[in-house]
Amino acid sequence: EPHAAPLFEVGGTKMALPPRNYRLVHEDGSLHPKDDFEPMSFGMQRVHHETPPEPVWVQTSTARWMQSATEVVVIAHTVPKRLMTAARASLHVAFAPRQLHVACRATGEVFLHGELAARINPLASTWCTDGQQLTLTLAKANLMLYDTSAKGSDADTHWHRLLTADQYTERGMLDADYVDLPPHMKRRAKMEELERKAKEAQTREENECPLCGKDVRFFCDCRAADKDYERPLPEGWKNSKLGFRDALFDGIKYSTASASTLQPSPAPLPAPYRGAPT
Repeated sequence: EPHAAPLFEVGGTKMALPPRNYRLVHEDGSLHPKDDFEPMSFGMQRVHHETPPEPVWVQTSTARWMQSATEVVVIAHTVPKRLMTAARASLHVAFAPRQLHVACRATGEVFLHGELAARINPLASTWCTDGQQLTLTLAKANLMLYDTSAKGSDADTHWHRLLTADQYTERGMLDADYVDLPPHMKRRAKMEELERKAKEAQTREENECPLCGKDVRFFCDCRAADKDYERPLPEGWKNSKLGFRDALFDGIKYSTASASTLQPSPAPLPAPYRGAPT
């Protein structure tokens, strides 16, 4: 059944996420506290490289699953326990690069089937049962890790849904577990993170006001009364010294505070003739 739309408050305004058809649960299917989800700022997501995050499973009507950087563990919770005693003879489980199929051999009843959200390695994927539940371990193909041109979401190994027919999980709802990435990739990510932090620290130090200690680009007003002082622009802002021009406003200098300097708007054009009024 669809999950009730959760309410959260941003700046004193109450908002509601769209209804969802999945829940966040523990491995046994009991409701997880994180199911009461409140979005993170700017759709951000926590990423773990050193220690794995707390296990959180996503449960839909046909499956319960969680993931790491290299694999997805799926529990087909709709498979009857009576089929577990002789699972190899009773169940038909098939893997394909973008397909997953679980059915009863005798009756043909399908318990889990669909197109996967991303490619897997079917030869490295396995399934087993402890007599109580059927567990499938899908080995992610992770081809994007070896594509140096992949950027942003195209380079992310984190799945936001199990099957393409499933609803996307809200970004930030699940922490990204990258603990089992290959060592050389973890080292590269670590070095990139250290370089980014060093650059941010250098920029922060260069723009720190010696009087108040605030960032002169945003918060410092110590020299606001100095007409000869030009406040530095944050990185990424348009800077006229770099040669950026907007031809539409070339040569136009006016202040909206002085109405006399504003040019009057042209007279409206006459409406087209529509015939004699009836």
